[in-house]
Amino acid sequence: MDAKATGLNTMSYRFPGDFTLANLDYVNRDGEVFALNMMYTEINVHQCLYEPFMKIEIAINDSAGFINEQPQSVVGGEVIYLAFKTSDSEMEVIRLAFLVNSILSRRRTDIGREQYIIEGYSAEHFMSIDKKISRAYGYPSGLKISEIVQSIHDEFINTEVIRNIYRFLSQNERKVNKENYSVVRNDLTTGLHRCTLPNVNPIQAIRYLQKSAVGSDTASLYYYYENFKGFHFKSLEQLVIEEPVFDEYEYYPSAFNTDSYESGRNAFFIKEMERVKDVDMTANMTAGLYASTMIEIDPLRKDFNRIEFNYENESFETLNKLKVPGGAKKDAMIHMKTSRRGHDTDSFFSSESPKSSRDVLKDQKRASYFRQITNNVIRLTLYGNSDINVGDTIQCVFHNATSYEAGKEEDKYTSGKYLITDARHKISKTDYLTIIECVKDTGTKERQMHSTRSNTTTTPTTSTPSVAKKKTNASRGAMQVR
Repeated sequence: MDAKATGLNTMSYRFPGDFTLANLDYVNRDGEVFALNMMYTEINVHQCLYEPFMKIEIAINDSAGFINEQPQSVVGGEVIYLAFKTSDSEMEVIRLAFLVNSILSRRRTDIGREQYIIEGYSAEHFMSIDKKISRAYGYPSGLKISEIVQSIHDEFINTEVIRNIYRFLSQNERKVNKENYSVVRNDLTTGLHRCTLPNVNPIQAIRYLQKSAVGSDTASLYYYYENFKGFHFKSLEQLVIEEPVFDEYEYYPSAFNTDSYESGRNAFFIKEMERVKDVDMTANMTAGLYASTMIEIDPLRKDFNRIEFNYENESFETLNKLKVPGGAKKDAMIHMKTSRRGHDTDSFFSSESPKSSRDVLKDQKRASYFRQITNNVIRLTLYGNSDINVGDTIQCVFHNATSYEAGKEEDKYTSGKYLITDARHKISKTDYLTIIECVKDTGTKERQMHSTRSNTTTTPTTSTPSVAKKKTNASRGAMQVR
């Protein structure tokens, strides 16, 4: 069963869902390589905007006693190497390495045959789960949050052990794309911070820092995640304003009578569409989309402020020009946070040389912005496209399922620009599908443009002063033919 990397078949793109699987290899703890190409029935590679690492699941139909033949059985930590791509000569090969985490759903199906699922995570996952950080960052002069995140990534996630795994695979003709992605692709934050992390996991530390990260945008809602291009620390608003990597995905109801629909021939037709989340007025009202109040407590000054947020007056970067209709009273959601806002410019605290700390006023905007962007969530099944990643935006056209009147074929509320928050690349023996969950701030009310100044009202309670691409070239090669 020993296999050697064979390189790619450079066949042209023959049909939607056509793919090339160059390698699906298992490397045991002795360094022996076994090809799983003949044993797998399905491969699923998962990405999620809200999770730090990718995951793989390989469904195996085993009549060779693979697990029992291993010198040490399968105990976890073995390497899974995957190299695949959409069969377009101009698209790059996706080369990934995972470490085995567990064997799932193992059962005997016939005499001498069993089925099971090999589950694995990105190798970096295992470098971080048993580590703790007990350290101060930013002393004495302060660091940007994005710089602290990069430092944690370099020391506790992208470790020398990880780099040695990738070197070993590369030396054995199994190069991993992430060899070139050691630096986190981040949106630089503003302000200098000092923080002390007391025995926390690296991922917990990064999630804590996300809450303090402030960028040039309004909400400053940051996420740390991994996709085929490496690791990212990105602001949701900055992702939203990116040009779509593909701008021609199109959905027709099965009963729609049009000569332009030719099932199975167009790589950019949406095979299936499911609405995961639609309008939810109760959740929008209670989760702070429309209005909220922040009670900001300054324990050192023995003071507090009430800050009111109003969605109607806010100006976020959005996926479309329609606002989510509705409203709520200012106390629909109450935030209560301690704060040292303004201490860095107060002479009374100058002996401490305080740095800018968490801007608690962002919490109201973050809550509102997240509810707006995720107002509608849909799940799309696409013909396999290895250039699709979480964090990308795509442009979709949905033809109306209930009206065939001329000029009204397009569903104007569903069509538009979407942000991908979850992606599953599913490869079977015969075809390749990409299943994505994507979000869109679909509304019905025309957006009125406002200035980007703060749209919160601060009420001081004492005399203390208040501190106020379209990337069409991604649709290239043989997949460009419609």
